[in-house]
Amino acid sequence: MPLRPRSLRPARSAVAQEVPEDTPIPEQVWQRVPADELVTLVSLILVAHDFPDDRARMAAEALCHGDLTGSPDTGVVELLRIHLPALENGEVAARAEPLLIADRGAAALIDYRRATGLWAVGDAMDRAVTRAGRFGVGLISMRGVGPFGRVGHHAARALPHGMIGLVMAAGEVGSGHPLGMAAPAGAYPEFVLDVDLGDASRNPQFAGFALLVDVLAGVLSGVADHENDTGLLVLAIAPTTLRSADGFYRAASALFGSMLGWEGGTPIRYPGWREAQYLEQCRALGVPLSAPVRRQLDSLALGLGLPPLTSMG
Repeated sequence: MPLRPRSLRPARSAVAQEVPEDTPIPEQVWQRVPADELVTLVSLILVAHDFPDDRARMAAEALCHGDLTGSPDTGVVELLRIHLPALENGEVAARAEPLLIADRGAAALIDYRRATGLWAVGDAMDRAVTRAGRFGVGLISMRGVGPFGRVGHHAARALPHGMIGLVMAAGEVGSGHPLGMAAPAGAYPEFVLDVDLGDASRNPQFAGFALLVDVLAGVLSGVADHENDTGLLVLAIAPTTLRSADGFYRAASALFGSMLGWEGGTPIRYPGWREAQYLEQCRALGVPLSAPVRRQLDSLALGLGLPPLTSMG
C-alpha cells in the first residue's frame, strides 16, 4: 500500500474568503466519472471506427492514462483533437497488420504499417516481454506508427511481469524525444519515468541525450528512409534471469526507499509515486473530467446509441 506522508505545512486559516454572490460558475468544472466506464466508452468509440475489440481496449487504456495519473492534457482530450482525425484522414489504419522485417531471437525489427501507436507500442512491449522471458532481454525496434500517447504508460506494461521496461521515440519533425522507463521498486510504488528530452537537445551540455534517443529509436529503426514517420525502441529486461528475485527486491527497496524524505516541509518523491496515488484516488472516487471534455464524450456516446457517462459524487 502506498505510504501517505503527513504534511508538515502549517494549516490554513479557518477564516474563509468572502466570495461575491454574482461570481459565475467557471466553464472548466471538473466532474468525476467511473474509471472503467471511461475506458470502456473510449474503447467502444474506437470499435465504431473499425478497431478490433482487443486493440480498442488497449488503445483506450493508453489514451486514458493521462486522466488516470494526473496529466489530463495528454489524456482523453486528445481523442477528438488527434486520434479520430488521424483515423478519418487515413494517417492511421485501424486494422493495419504489422510486418516482421527481421527476427534475431532476443531482438526484432517490425513495421506496423500506419497502425495507431496507442495499440502498436503496447503490442511491441508485450512482444518484448515475451522475448525477455526466454532470453533475459527483449528488444523491438519499430516504425510505421501513428500517435502513441505517453511512453511511460507503454513502458509500464512490463511491470506486471516483474520486468523493467524502456521506450523511446524519435524521427518525425516536432515529435520531440520522449523517453519512458518503468521498474519494480520493491516494497514501494513502482518507478515510472516519462520525460521529453527535446528541451535537453537545445542545451549543448545535454545534447548527447537527444542524440542517444535519435540513434536507438530513429537510426536503428530506419525511419530516416521514410518521410513523416516515427521510430521507437521498446525494451524489456527480466532482472531475475541475472540475479535472484529476493536479491533484486531487496536492492530495489533500498534504492527507492533512500529517495524518500522531506525538504522544507515538502515531501520528496520519485517519479511514479504521486501517479500511483492519483490512480488509486481515481479508481475509488472517479476520474475528473472538464465540462467540455465530458460533453464531447457524452455526445459521441449518444451518436452510438450508448448511455452517457455516470457522474460520481
